[in-house]
Amino acid sequence: MTHLDTLIVISAFCADNDYRIWEVFVGHYVGFCIGLIAAVIGAIVAAELLEEWTFLLGVVPLSIGLWGLLRRPPEASIERTPAVPNSTGRIGVVTVAGIGLSGENLAVFIPFFADLSTTELTLIVCVYLIGAGIVFLAALSIVYHVAVDGISDRLDRWLVPTVLVFVGGYVVVTGLVVV
Repeated sequence: MTHLDTLIVISAFCADNDYRIWEVFVGHYVGFCIGLIAAVIGAIVAAELLEEWTFLLGVVPLSIGLWGLLRRPPEASIERTPAVPNSTGRIGVVTVAGIGLSGENLAVFIPFFADLSTTELTLIVCVYLIGAGIVFLAALSIVYHVAVDGISDRLDRWLVPTVLVFVGGYVVVTGLVVV
């Protein structure tokens, strides 16, 4: 659920005639992989340093979610920016956007990954890599089947923070029950 914002952003890139679909795909995967690697490293560090206290990392998504629910972001305005002149640049733009979108995912992934065994973590990473492909295909489907102007930013404003509150709360509560 934390990938709703990614779905919307990837949909926008797919809808932009300046970007080729393969450029969006490559940039999406590179950005996602960088975020996933950061989450795995963060989880390993957190598990080593915090051990019994990793559940407190659930406070991060809980706080981000509450902050998102309590503040009302201004209405988004779309400005026309000049086209990026080459494929490498366009892939870079999508990659940087993906890395930027990884922030809230890190807040969810790190506490979740911290308690997994190496085998479980490997399996989850594989599932997440497949999931990134599904997010891309869903974004592509939205572009082909739904008018881009019809996508409401209210979903991002309310759904993502609510999911973060539930995930963060779950991590904290389950950690308290175990300890």
